[in-house]
Amino acid sequence: MKKIILILVSLVVTVATISIMTKELTSAEGNESKQVFEITSVADVVKDKLIEFKYKENGEEKSFSELAKGKVVFLNFWGTWCPPCRGEIPDIMKIQNELSKKDIIIAGVALERNTTKDKFAKVDNFHSTNKMNYINFVDVDNKLNAAYGGMRYVPTTLIIDKNGNIKEVIQGARSYESFMESIKKVL
Repeated sequence: MKKIILILVSLVVTVATISIMTKELTSAEGNESKQVFEITSVADVVKDKLIEFKYKENGEEKSFSELAKGKVVFLNFWGTWCPPCRGEIPDIMKIQNELSKKDIIIAGVALERNTTKDKFAKVDNFHSTNKMNYINFVDVDNKLNAAYGGMRYVPTTLIIDKNGNIKEVIQGARSYESFMESIKKVL
């Protein structure tokens, strides 16, 4: 009987936590503009460096390295299906709000599961619904993920310095404070 009560209490706490996280996501500040793009190509891998990729914006092919030139890069691999990923989004949005005037780019790379029929539409809808305030790319063909060796854990965040060198790989969800500590080391 005690086990059943413990299980029920645990279930109630889990549901309450998910409810709170969902409210935080939907009430978070700052949705500047639609910022979800599909990755169209990935360059050759250079060990321990930012891997160049291209995406289309308004029909024009653009280069991520041009967007990130001279900036620290916070590159977060995540999925809409991943509770820890969704849980850290409010903290990433807070970082974007606080550091948007600094030489840093906050970017997400969505790794949607193979069973998702339209990966781009799912991420775009999630981004809009949750008023995410930072740019996201959809790795539809899993090319960027593969170029980085395949993420063993999601979320995984890469902290990359202004010269394109990967300075830290953070596996698993982290808090605002933990992310800021890592970012401050390279800013």
